[in-house]
Amino acid sequence: MVATDKPLSPTATVANLDWVKQQYNDILSKFGVKVNSGWQDEARTPEFDLLLNPDLEGGRQYEYFEIPEQNLEGFIYPQSLHDSYALNLNLFCPEQYGHDEYKLADLRKLNPQDCFNPPTVPPLGYLGQTLLLTVYLDIPKPEAIQDLEEFAQVCWQRLFGLENGNSLPRLYRFYEFLGGYLYEYGNPRDELTVNPYGHLLIWVFFDVQTSLILQRCYWNLPELLLYYHKISKSFRDSRGFYKAADQMVTENEESLKQLNQRYLRETQPDCLRDEELGDLKSTLKQLLRTSLRYSQQLRNLEYAHNTIAINHTNYLTTLEQMEQLAQMPLGGFRVFGEKEAVAFQKQIRADLNYFKQGSGLLDTAIASIRGLVEVDQAERDRRLEQQNETLQDQIQAVGVGIATGAIIASTSALIFQQEPMSFPWEAYHGDRPHPFMFALLLSFAFAFVGWGLTKWLIGCSRKRRSRSHQNTKN
Repeated sequence: MVATDKPLSPTATVANLDWVKQQYNDILSKFGVKVNSGWQDEARTPEFDLLLNPDLEGGRQYEYFEIPEQNLEGFIYPQSLHDSYALNLNLFCPEQYGHDEYKLADLRKLNPQDCFNPPTVPPLGYLGQTLLLTVYLDIPKPEAIQDLEEFAQVCWQRLFGLENGNSLPRLYRFYEFLGGYLYEYGNPRDELTVNPYGHLLIWVFFDVQTSLILQRCYWNLPELLLYYHKISKSFRDSRGFYKAADQMVTENEESLKQLNQRYLRETQPDCLRDEELGDLKSTLKQLLRTSLRYSQQLRNLEYAHNTIAINHTNYLTTLEQMEQLAQMPLGGFRVFGEKEAVAFQKQIRADLNYFKQGSGLLDTAIASIRGLVEVDQAERDRRLEQQNETLQDQIQAVGVGIATGAIIASTSALIFQQEPMSFPWEAYHGDRPHPFMFALLLSFAFAFVGWGLTKWLIGCSRKRRSRSHQNTKN
């Protein structure tokens, strides 16, 4: 069973038949089998069969085939399930009296040219693959399930043509299932780079009648395994999102450490140099980009959590339907729904809670840099204002000097009046001041009044501007 996501159409009922045909042809061509049924690419509901078999007027649309040279029979049953495809391919050895034995060495014939090996480079949206191998042993059921562990491993070695089982995925779990033993290989957390053979199940049973129980619920099995792969794939994807977000948190902590060492020391000058301002602006831009990517990773984690939660519900619902059809519990499949799927959701929720602190660190770093720049800008504005005031005072002083020079220059002609100039400390100082002295004193008096009035007007203007600036801030 191979499952892969498909793009959603506006009606969510259109299938990509070219992709489906290619998947089957890659496998069936190795057996010399050709699909003769018609195909349908849309229906009124998002769940529909993709084949149109003229020999089947109603019900499930599948195609039966035979491989006489290998004494094999089988059928294909492709489905469109919501936003995914489930490709069900069943091969079996028909029971014939005296010829119902299948040798271990012949298992390799079930995987010609490694057609059941998962793709080395998975296509976009690939969810996973499960191989279920059912084996009937005409022996008494062993008391210990471990007694057949080596036999199960040898079966997979023969199927994949391996000299030893070292490259096989490790035995993940085994349990009793429908009166027999079910051995599961492959950790749902492992990528194809770790486990290149996918999800492997081998069911060993000892009573022919128990196989009839599986037949009653078999048609629901592809959908159950589809949800299994969706849950597992979403969790594996979440590990990539986790690593990316965690790396961003580590880099952000380093940026905060450097920021504290370089710009938040008590001995730091009041104003920053131009190159320091440029460095802070560059760091701020980088943190803003990091914040955007960080938010995207958290969104991806949240999406993975929601995907697992939805498919977990679907998994349990499908499993309950299968148990009703089988009329007995399917404990082997229930373990995944009650343990791993729950643990995956808890893990991602814990990751999201942890990364909330990372969001706080990013916000702190961005706010710190903006605060430094604002404080520096305020300090620069204050110093510039002081410089402007000093310049204005110098201009006023220069203006007074120029005015004084102008006054003296305008009255200097009176120095040369015929009336001699006398001073108060002289014995003959005269009975009235010299015209030059009178004009000079009068000019100074008017200049002082003009200077005082100008000073008062400038002060009033500064106060009005200061009050207006404060009102603007409020």
